[in-house]
Amino acid sequence: MTDSTGKFLADRAESIRLVGWFRSAAPYINLFKNKLFVTSVSKKNFSSGNLARLIQDLSFLRAIGVQIILVFDPKDLLDEELDRRKHSLIFEQGVPIIDDKAAECFKAAIGMMRIELESLFSTKLPNTSMNFSNIKIISGNFVDAKPIGIHKGVNFCKTGDLRKIDVSSIKRALDLDAIVLISPLGFSATGELFFLNSEKLASDIASIMGANKLIFITDSLNNSRKSFSEIRELLTKTYEENKLSIIEKFPRLNYLFELANSACNNNVDRTHILPYEQDGEILLELFTRDGVGIMVSKNQIRNIRPAVPADINSILSLIYPFKNDGTLTKRDKVDIERNLSSYIVLDHDGQICGCACLNHYSEENVAEISCLIVRPDYQQKGEGSRLLKHVLEKAKRNNIKQIFALTTKAEHWFLEKGFIRGEKYVLPKGKIQTYEPSRNSLILIKSIDYQN
Repeated sequence: MTDSTGKFLADRAESIRLVGWFRSAAPYINLFKNKLFVTSVSKKNFSSGNLARLIQDLSFLRAIGVQIILVFDPKDLLDEELDRRKHSLIFEQGVPIIDDKAAECFKAAIGMMRIELESLFSTKLPNTSMNFSNIKIISGNFVDAKPIGIHKGVNFCKTGDLRKIDVSSIKRALDLDAIVLISPLGFSATGELFFLNSEKLASDIASIMGANKLIFITDSLNNSRKSFSEIRELLTKTYEENKLSIIEKFPRLNYLFELANSACNNNVDRTHILPYEQDGEILLELFTRDGVGIMVSKNQIRNIRPAVPADINSILSLIYPFKNDGTLTKRDKVDIERNLSSYIVLDHDGQICGCACLNHYSEENVAEISCLIVRPDYQQKGEGSRLLKHVLEKAKRNNIKQIFALTTKAEHWFLEKGFIRGEKYVLPKGKIQTYEPSRNSLILIKSIDYQN
């Protein structure tokens, strides 16, 4: 193969990948149009190059119709100003005390970052996503602040908190197709200036505006992909269920999770926490199925729910490979339609990634768990355990005394979940009549615990 042929094939493969990406992203592009995203970004997180690339990505989102409020925090610029003026911040209860000298440092740092952001949004260089763009930035006194005041005898001086935002003015700016730029400061009714925590401000603004997404870009993940994966695994359950584990293992992140959880309980659909070190993090998070960050939502995105008629074809697709290799007994569309009320599904952002069925034998008051399937690319993530837990809770709600499963390959998985081996005689009459001896299925049983 010649070099030119190799280059042609490589270019063609890249083109095919690009086309595939656009096709897979198309539903999200349609979904995000006219939606409001509030993004919190700190200058400490970015080199100049990374910040420029993030601005290009935000400009792309604006170009496809996403409304954007950008809340910024000039952390590294503030540190430079404090060093230059030979001053340092004092913290009490984890909150900075901003005296007059520190306030001057904050004003200088905020001004520099605002100019840098406006400059980056104004770039129109060829061969970048900013070419032909006409992004407008609007900022102003949208935030009314109040002093934190004196706590336990400590005067926090110019450290403030949000009092209210000018919702109507922000909406008008967004309707002009502008990106609204919010500095981490606000003014009181007397005209005094107070400085606010940028991440809490972003969370508050997202809640008040009813944003569709709140996005934090953070360095609080310690650049550890292993830690990152572990956090994502913890959040297959809700934040509240795993709060203590997160506090213990990832104390630096817990504050963001508190803000994310609060936002999602107050009008925000979803909150995303992204690692700053990955180029294109915001596009990969928004336009790929699994993303690259951590997501907290009102209802966890991998939602377990009762199956509905629209799920039947997806359930059949899940069953098909396991039916073909003999792992599952044969089921057809009619079987699933007839027993649809017995099925639950694992719904990941509109895609069915798993299912399970609970068949009740009322005469003996026992139930069979069957058809417990998780799609291969979602295995090893605890999803099978979630489906089983959901089935057990359903059985408990229906006062079922015992469940059983027939399996040819998953014996040890069920044993690890508290099942014990059983014999054919423990099966209900209705199941014995349909039992297939040729499959030689193992029988596993579990009594329902009503003590917990």
